[in-house]
Amino acid sequence: MPTLPAGPLNVPLATVRYLRDPYGVLLAAARRYGDPYSWPSFFGKLAITGEPAGAKEIFSADPDDFSAIGADLLAPVLGEHNLILLSGDRHRAMRKIQTPPFHAQRLHVYGELILRITEQHIARWPKQRPFSLHRCMQEISLDVILHVVFGLDDEAKRESFRTGILALIGSLKPTFMLFRGLRRPLGGLSAWARFQRRTAEMTALFKAEVNRRRADKVERQDILSLFLGARHEDGTPLGDDELLHQMINLVGAGHETTASALAWAVHYVLSDPAVEHRLREELASVPPVPADPEALTRLPYLGAVCAETLRINPVAPLIGRTLRRTFTLQGHELPAGVSVGIGIINIHHREDIYPDPTRFRPERFLEREYGPFEYLPFGGGARRCLGAAFALYEMKLILATVLKLRTLRPVGKGAARAVMRHTTVGPANGVPMRIA
Repeated sequence: MPTLPAGPLNVPLATVRYLRDPYGVLLAAARRYGDPYSWPSFFGKLAITGEPAGAKEIFSADPDDFSAIGADLLAPVLGEHNLILLSGDRHRAMRKIQTPPFHAQRLHVYGELILRITEQHIARWPKQRPFSLHRCMQEISLDVILHVVFGLDDEAKRESFRTGILALIGSLKPTFMLFRGLRRPLGGLSAWARFQRRTAEMTALFKAEVNRRRADKVERQDILSLFLGARHEDGTPLGDDELLHQMINLVGAGHETTASALAWAVHYVLSDPAVEHRLREELASVPPVPADPEALTRLPYLGAVCAETLRINPVAPLIGRTLRRTFTLQGHELPAGVSVGIGIINIHHREDIYPDPTRFRPERFLEREYGPFEYLPFGGGARRCLGAAFALYEMKLILATVLKLRTLRPVGKGAARAVMRHTTVGPANGVPMRIA
């Protein structure tokens, strides 16, 4: 007989608490209700596991046992062709098309460009007043996307896309994402109407660039150009809407997430003099001019710092799948239509895997290797983040460049509190810094 595990029942209250303290409420739920526990959401009931064995059950199952969680609700907002909302054959086909640009062996193509973009931004940071490190990291990560993903080599065009992307992101609200009833124009004054206008503006800008690329036929290495050359199994190219939805997904996956992870990484490094000293010593072993991106990304302690940051502060603390058929999770038989989730934050804060789990201790990643069901900042299974290798590569290069070129010091005291920012988790206070 299908049974649901115990958990909170009030959807609005649980949602508000999750938005304000996503890590804290999931950790508290596991302590109170055990594993697995249930979680009420606007996508329906979730049964969440924070056990590596439970994660293995989900990731090792037939991918066709699941569909993308919230696809019907979110498709009108994020795009019906968006990879994260596809399931079954459509998901496999689109994932196959998107995989080649993110192969690890391609990353060196982007290394020098990422370093140059980072250096240009750092040179503009204010020297006489405090500033939001998170905002600065957002600007760097967006510029990387404009160059690497969109391949925009003209400053005026980059500024148009930058303005359009930020306006679109700023118009995206959880209210109409979660409530269909709030998707009303109301004479053009509603949040939904503003979002539709920003979407139309960005769509027009994007399609004009796609048409220009198709006409000039110049060979390029950016991801948009690689997508333009991709073909479905029947030989047909991706349509304009398919291209647009995939690029929106890449912006969403690579902009806010990278910026949040980098802001937290700098915060943790500067909070522990021993960590800062060890990392600066390692970075000094790589000659500064010209900086070698491959040498930087091979530095072991730099890699451990990035890994530990993503352990303590995963940008997606919870991932979910909706069941297409009955599924057994940690002894609970769950019916089709219910969703199952993996509490990444729960696994990453397990005392038996990570002793003293709230302590920032990069050395743990030099002392042992963690399995794919113990450490999973990019998810796992058939839906593991395609851009994981690129994200880590970018994170290492930007963090290394910031620490090599600037001596920063935190403004104020206390840890950066985690809150939901759009669809991922980021620091609430902007991580204020000043240049020493």
